[in-house]
Order: sequence, then C-alpha cells, then structure tokens
Amino acid sequence: MNLLKRAGAVLLAACTAVSLASCGENTANAMTVGDYDVRAGIYLYYATSAYGEAVETLRKGGETFEGAETSQDYKKILDKANIDNIIAEEWIQNKAEKDCKAFVDIEKEFDALGLKLSGEELAAADANAASSMNYYGEYFKGAGIGEETVKAIVLNSYKQDAVWNAYYGEGGSKGIEEKSLYDFYVANNLRTKYIEMPLKDGEGNLLKADGKKKIEEMANDYLKRLDKKKGDEAELMKEFDFLIEEHNNYVTSLSEAAVTTTDENGSTITTPTTAKITTDKNGNTGTTEAESTTTAPVTTAPADDDQDEDGEDTEEVTTTTTATTEATTTTTTAGTYSHDNERILTVSTTAKEDEEADPDETTTEPSYTPCEKVYNWLNDEKTDYLKPELIKDDECYYIVIKLDIEDRMTEDDLWNEGRIENVRQQMYHDEFLDMIEKAADSLPTTRNNRAFKRYKVLDLDYLGYQQALMQSYYSMYGGGMG
Repeated sequence: MNLLKRAGAVLLAACTAVSLASCGENTANAMTVGDYDVRAGIYLYYATSAYGEAVETLRKGGETFEGAETSQDYKKILDKANIDNIIAEEWIQNKAEKDCKAFVDIEKEFDALGLKLSGEELAAADANAASSMNYYGEYFKGAGIGEETVKAIVLNSYKQDAVWNAYYGEGGSKGIEEKSLYDFYVANNLRTKYIEMPLKDGEGNLLKADGKKKIEEMANDYLKRLDKKKGDEAELMKEFDFLIEEHNNYVTSLSEAAVTTTDENGSTITTPTTAKITTDKNGNTGTTEAESTTTAPVTTAPADDDQDEDGEDTEEVTTTTTATTEATTTTTTAGTYSHDNERILTVSTTAKEDEEADPDETTTEPSYTPCEKVYNWLNDEKTDYLKPELIKDDECYYIVIKLDIEDRMTEDDLWNEGRIENVRQQMYHDEFLDMIEKAADSLPTTRNNRAFKRYKVLDLDYLGYQQALMQSYYSMYGGGMG
C-alpha cells in the first residue's frame, strides 16, 4: 500500500512559494511535537495543502472567487472569510499543524515498532526526491525548500507504508486474515456479461411500438440460441460473445446508414438502413445485405427545463447503493473460454439514511451499470447462475447472464497480490488513518510563534502553486506549456 507517495512527485509540487531564504535559527522550526522539531519547510508544505482545501471548501460554500486573477486577490478574499466559524487563516494553520502532528506520529510509530526501510526503499526515496528537484528545482529554490526537506516528506510516506504493514499487512499485529478479505470481495462484487439492445434508431430517436417489438423478437431469438448451449458453460460463453459482436455490428450499421431529410413542413424524417435478420435451418440468426425502412416523421422539440442536453433527467435522487464497473477483457481462460466482455460490478454505499441529516444536503444520482434494473437482478440472491434473462429498461433491452465470481478467484486471475492489497486498503484504510489521527492528537504541541508570524499562510503564492502543478502534469505526461 502507498497512501501518500501514490501521487508521486506531483504532490511535492504543492510546496509554497513563501521564501525560507535567510531563515534564522529562531524560525528554522515551525513547532515542536512531543520531542520532535518540525522544520518550517514541512509545515509550509502542509500549509499549502491546507490552503488549497480552504479554497475548495469556500467554493463549495458558494464563493466564486470572481475577479481573482492573482494570489494577492485570493489573499484578500480569504482574509475576510470564515470556515467552520473560524477565520480562514487560523483554519489553514490548524489544518497544517494537524498534518504535521500526523507526520511526527508516523516517525514515532516507525521507530517504536523497530522498523527499518530496505536499501531498495531508501534508494527509491532518494530517487523520488532527486526527481522532484529535477522537475521543480527552480520553483523549490524560490521557495527556499531544499532537497532534504523534500526527501523527509517522501521518506515519511514510505514509513507510513511500513507502519501500515506492521498493523494491517500480512502477518500484522491486527491479525487480518486473507479469508476475510476474500469473503468481502466476493460479497461486494458481481460478475456478469450482457448484450445491450438500444431501443433507438440510427439517429438516436426512441423507437415506437413496432420498433420495440422487433427488438424484443430479436432478443427472444438470442435467448433461444443461448438456450441451445445450456449445460456447456464454455459453449454458452462463446455464443454469448458471438451475439455481443453480432448485435454491436447491427447497431453500428444503423448509425452508419441513417439518412436524415426534412418534409415540406420542416419535420425531420429519419430513414435508417437496417441490417436484415435471417434465420438458418438450425434456427440461428444472422445479418445479410441491408434494406431500407422508413420511420414516421419526427418533429424536433426543445428539451424540457429539467433535462440536460442529452435528454437525460437531471433531478437528483438519494439512494443507498450504487455500482461501479470493471471491464475484464483478459484472455486468461477458465476451462476453455476467455473472459472477454465480462464485467465486474462493485457495490458501494453512497448515502445512508439519517433522520438528523441536513435537509438541504443533496446527493448526486448514482450511476448504475448498465442500469438499475440489471444491477438489482444481478444482486438478487435468488438469481440463478448461467441462466440468461431479458431485462427491459425504458431505452434499452438487455440480455444478461450472472456468473459465479468465485470461479475466477485464483492467484493468476482476480485474486492476485494487487487485488488482495486493494481490498485490504478498502476495508481498513480509514481505520488506520483514524488510529494515526487519534495518536497524533494526543501529542503535545508547542508552536514557534516567531515562525508562524514570519510565514503567514495567507501570503502563500496560491496561483504559483497551481501553475507549478500544471507544469508538472504536462512534463510528466509528455506535454509542454509554452
């Protein structure tokens, strides 16, 4: 696990443009946490992060920062702002102090547990710090932040990983068994494959009754073809893949062949060329040369106020679950077939009912994959494996099959080392951070008031920080900023 260094050198560009040059002995350290002196550079690193959080918090609260074109403009706005009934400057200082205390607690935990970083980890930390100086050396020099400070932050992230492993890793003192991780993943993920059959013509207009009837007939034909393969999972999956490709080609043919004209009244007439569906002597369907069919004229009307530009409802809905998807297109086989076109849907909680919740608080509508009806069908414990089902949604029909996720829970497939670690983090990451925060809060802290007065957080070069971040992204991903 890598809770801090995942962001890599980019996060290190978050150091502030407040000069530490000519720092005197009295301001070299920003505070003392327990018996640990926190250097000013580390405090300013976390203060910059806190500054960014303050800006985002104010944005969410309605502050637009209109007309803010310089860092000085941001300072003027924050100088008059309150966050959580605390003046912004103090809020940023408090947040930076809290992060410094967590930094110190990691250092202390690392030492107390008798942990050591490997030579490889030390070399990686050196390389990361050097790389950061290479990318942002000019910026860091202007900020008065040396490589040793950058290296201390990088090393702390490696130490945090080591502390995490000592508690929650394999063989850690918390006694986390792999079986519990396995059970959690199986219980919270669904394995499936499905055919999407949009109820739209080549122009994207919803089909009328006759058009929907033809799609339903096609879907029922697909089900019959799949039914002939029941009892042989490998053959069933091969047929399912074939049908997915066949229907995708059919949908593509509609889009490519659609011709749009207007009648004498200005109404839109869509004339899609559809692929002709035929059935062979064995009852299998296929596509042949295309033929033209004409639909009824469609009059284009402006979208309703409560719809977005795509005609999708934009009303926010509160719910307790959502699903995310992970496409699996590996050619690894179980038996004699590949897992192409399979999807792993992950269930997660997005909002919990709370009688004391703020009535003005809104939640974004979750995105179900491929739709809520399919998700609910898959998530139903009564749904049988390997039994295709036609599920009808408003704008699309789906032929869906539920597959047993445990068939793929092997070390060379889904249940690999990386997956195990991801699940471990998913289950215990917040608990670990809470433990660190609680321990950090108990550490006695004394601020160096001279340093706090000298390095005023509202003097941070916020836009300079933003520009450095952007430049680092462009540099790392092969671009450039002229």
